[in-house]
Amino acid sequence: MTARFRFGDSLKLIKNIKTTGTITPSSKVLIKHLLRPIDFEKARCIVELGPGNGCVTQSILGRMRSDCELICLELDGEFAKRLQSLNDPRLHVYNACASSIRSILDDLHISEVDHVVSSLPLALIDDEIVQDILANVGSNLRDGGRFLQYQYSLANYGDVKPLFKDVKLHFTLRNMPPAFVYECVK
Repeated sequence: MTARFRFGDSLKLIKNIKTTGTITPSSKVLIKHLLRPIDFEKARCIVELGPGNGCVTQSILGRMRSDCELICLELDGEFAKRLQSLNDPRLHVYNACASSIRSILDDLHISEVDHVVSSLPLALIDDEIVQDILANVGSNLRDGGRFLQYQYSLANYGDVKPLFKDVKLHFTLRNMPPAFVYECVK
């Protein structure tokens, strides 16, 4: 399976905009900006939150080492099922909320992760849940690990600042809509 654009994906994204936060899959330029901070030679465990149709997932898998694990948490059952069909032994797909990171890591006997990549529409999620997700991300990252999040606004920039020692902000026009990328270092 490839993560190429499907018209049906956009219809599903529009129909479920409150959970997907977008109307089109991420562009190659956005994915490049989002993943740029990851040292794939050193990464052993990456978590992806809200992988959707898998365009970011496939880019991560294409760059990961053979001994690295990618754990995807996708709330939409249809998208989760499609991700599972990738049949990559390094990929673990869970039809679960992003706030359940710790219980999933415990099931896999993983104490901490190198990076968390997120496509979650934080601005559309209740503040309490956002705080829970961000706290879970921070507590499960190794020291020096990165939380990489893209958004279409700066609404949650203030939420990540107090949780990470360094937060950088990047922007790309070459996505529909244009997007901000938060690079947060623990």
